[in-house]
This record gives sequence, C-alpha cells and structure tokens, in this order.
Amino acid sequence: MQIELTPTILEMYRETFEGPVRPNWTWITSGTADAAVLRSLAELTAEQAYAAPAPGRKSIAAHATHLKYTLELTVKRLQGENPPVDWPGSFNTGEETAAAWEQLQRELRAAYDGVLAFYDRLAAQPLTAWQPIQAVGLVAMIGHNAYHLGAIRQLMLEVR
Repeated sequence: MQIELTPTILEMYRETFEGPVRPNWTWITSGTADAAVLRSLAELTAEQAYAAPAPGRKSIAAHATHLKYTLELTVKRLQGENPPVDWPGSFNTGEETAAAWEQLQRELRAAYDGVLAFYDRLAAQPLTAWQPIQAVGLVAMIGHNAYHLGAIRQLMLEVR
C-alpha cells in the first residue's frame, strides 16, 4: 500500500470531523460520515446535547464547545499568537437553547474549517518542510479530536 504522509495526515484530521475522505479508507472512525463529529452532533436535539449524562460529567455540548475553543486557539497559535488559555472555561456552554445549539454547531464547523484552510495552504509541501509546531499541532489535534469524538459517541448512547 502506497501512502503519502502529508495528505494522509490531513485526511485523518478531516476524518475526525467529516468521516472518511476517500471511500473504503478509514483510520479513526467506523467508516461513515455519521460516525464523525459534525454529523454526530447534527443528529442531536438541543435537549440531548445539553443533557448532563451524570453528576460531574460533561455534556455533549460541553465537548463540542471545548472542541470549538481548541480549534480557534490552534489557528491563533499557528498564526504566531500566544493567547492565554482557560481550559476549565473552554467547556462552558452558556445558554442552553435550540438556537444556541444550532449556533454552536455553525461556530464549530467554522473553527474546523479555519484550521483546515491553514493546513490546506501547506498540503503541497512535504511534512519535513513544515515548521515543527505545524506538524506537531496537526498530529495533536487528530488525537484530541478523536478523543472527544469517542466521548461524544459514548454520550450519545446515554442521552438518546
């Protein structure tokens, strides 16, 4: 099997949010778009998304809020900024309404697209030409996204 490193790593990032990029090629999800972040969230009502699964556990909306926060932070850091972070606050969902849930999904998609646009500009270069923070950041995001995707998918079983 011939695998090109740079496009494959970018596809893995995309797979966490969109599902498989190429038919019959999957590294992280179960092989369908509905098993990735964006479609998983789209299947949920606001009531399901904001439901507390158990005392002390984060809701699906909290995981989505945190993903949005980290993607927005990643873009800033990739552009050379170093803003302060608030990891505990990154899970705060704010208003828990249907409109807020729809807005959160749009903002998460925009944050995901922002990171993807950054890396699309690097896609033609071999990974060895990237700055180390760019390569490490992408690999870290894949793992981070996959972790939260797994948490969301498990929580979906509880809130439905």
